[in-house]
Amino acid sequence: MVVIGVCGLPAGGKSAVAKFLEKFGALRVDADTIARKVLESPEVTAQVVRQFGASVLGTDGKIDRPRLGSIVFGDDESAGAALRYLESIVHPLTRCDIRIAVEQAMTDRRPVAVLDIPLLFEGGWDAWCDEVWFVDTPRASNLEFARQRGWDAETLDRRIARQISAGEKRRLSTQVVENRGSLDDLGSTIESWWLRRIGLVDAR
Repeated sequence: MVVIGVCGLPAGGKSAVAKFLEKFGALRVDADTIARKVLESPEVTAQVVRQFGASVLGTDGKIDRPRLGSIVFGDDESAGAALRYLESIVHPLTRCDIRIAVEQAMTDRRPVAVLDIPLLFEGGWDAWCDEVWFVDTPRASNLEFARQRGWDAETLDRRIARQISAGEKRRLSTQVVENRGSLDDLGSTIESWWLRRIGLVDAR
């Protein structure tokens, strides 16, 4: 099994690359989805509410992620401490579930597992990878993808600043995926790689 880690800028198209690999037959390990499930567990929700107050809850009683994000990704001095606290309770459980998913992919004899993990290098997940792909996205596209998530340029830049630089990610990666055209162009790029390496596209 080939384990591919996908990295790049926040809102830079990493998940689009991972989803194309999933379409062709890879197991996609989506850290954001796993972390969301961890965050919504009763035990973790209770810890978050104790730390940040009931205002982080939505009307459905679940953590309102945009509200929580405004606290931990804010630009005041307390934001860094808030983010570290949140990571201390969410990351260990998320890491455990990611490991289980990768091990299951090996058991199931999947040809490829793709790690869709925002902090791939920062979390040491590159050590699990046979290849790391850096998704290279122009600034204009990056801003547009960010707007689709409800982020303005300032929010995007704060999130970028909390990660290692794009240049360093590129240097540490084994392959660069150019995300400079349409979504169909990106899909064709991933399909070409799959055909070369795996030999059979199993569209799902």
